[in-house]
This record gives sequence, C-alpha cells and structure tokens, in this order.
Amino acid sequence: MSDRPKTLWIKDAYLAQILAGQKTIEVRVGYPNILRLRPGSPLRLNDAHPARVRRVAVYPDFAALVQAEDTARIAPGMTPDELLAALRALYSPDKEALGAVALEIELESEEGS
Repeated sequence: MSDRPKTLWIKDAYLAQILAGQKTIEVRVGYPNILRLRPGSPLRLNDAHPARVRRVAVYPDFAALVQAEDTARIAPGMTPDELLAALRALYSPDKEALGAVALEIELESEEGS
C-alpha cells in the first residue's frame, strides 16, 4: 500500500471547524477505501490541507457511533440526536449498512508538504 495521501472531501462549514481545531473526528461510512485507513495514514483535506489519521473506530451503524464517540468533537454545537439525524440525512440506509467509521484526524503543519 502506498503512503500517498487519501483526499477527504469535506463540506466547507465542517472544514472550517477542523481548521479551527473544534472538529477532530470525521464520520464516514465503511467504504473499502475508508476501511483501509489506519492510524498514521496521511490525508489531504479538500486536496489542500495535510492531515493524518490518529484513530479509526468502526461501528455497526450511526446510532452506535453517536453513543460511543464524543459528539462535540464530530459536530460542535449539535446534540447527539441532532448529529444522528444529520448523518442519516446525509447517508441512505444502504450506505449506513456498510458500517459507520469515526476517523480522528490531526492537522499537519503546511511547511514541508
């Protein structure tokens, strides 16, 4: 497996929260390319911001993820119920059936990239 960064596309409002250090966990469904990520895997957020995976946690569905994770680190300002509703609005039931993945991410400094 190459050490080429995986690009994650993140909506601008959420990207701003990541860049401000408020949002440190990105949620995805269990697509094969997401399930291949490991702690230390390099990322590029919106093809511009270097980051690294700190932790990967896989859950059977969004409800289990929301129960186990600190929702303030996923969606600052949202309650767990609001987060669950937002995730289910974003992903259809057949996508949620792939599993829910919490990616704890850490920004890297721009120099040296």
